[in-house]
Amino acid sequence: MGISNQNKTNIEWIKYKKLMAERPQHFISSKELEIITDEKLVTDYENRTGKTIGVNYESKYRIMVVDLAYDGKKYFAYERLLPAVDTGAVVIVPMYNGNFVLLEQFRHALRGHQYAFPRGFASEGYSAEENCRKELQEELGCETKEVVFLGTVVADSGLSGDKVSVYVCTIDSYEEYQGYEGICSTIELTPEEFTNYITKGKINDGYSLSAYAMYVSRCAKANE
Repeated sequence: MGISNQNKTNIEWIKYKKLMAERPQHFISSKELEIITDEKLVTDYENRTGKTIGVNYESKYRIMVVDLAYDGKKYFAYERLLPAVDTGAVVIVPMYNGNFVLLEQFRHALRGHQYAFPRGFASEGYSAEENCRKELQEELGCETKEVVFLGTVVADSGLSGDKVSVYVCTIDSYEEYQGYEGICSTIELTPEEFTNYITKGKINDGYSLSAYAMYVSRCAKANE
């Protein structure tokens, strides 16, 4: 097999080691699926397969990590996404006069439109609640009278380790910011209309559906 390099110097691996030191919680040892960090094993795998282990892409929103994983039988590359800022991402359930407020946005990954609650990546220097208020101001042009934390959600644990905070917020007014971050329109739905949208497949955003389930669960518990 290929000659192994005991001191890997490629930039992807250097960034990977730095990330491991900064965020050890994302590299916790597991008997189910081990992350291999031995440089000889990693280099041998790269030479054999032509794949690059490490931090393969970074933006201000995401970090794409490719780990060398071992399941007890074989070694393989396993990619995942981490948030560029580790905590503070939010999805918000805005309530206006008892109705839900959603955005219709163009989503690049879908190459189409989607109805969803406002949400936002973590922002450096902002707590989750502060980010919640910031996103409402940016996307709906409103302040909030009340911010209630509902819990956290992971929308796609097969790809991403993002733990997103969910809030329900009571608002007095809102504006429509067409063109901002792909916003096409702002809609207001009664609880019955929201349910109908789900039934008809008009709301399929994972974050929004999870946030709605958490909201309904909280309301049911409050009424017990």
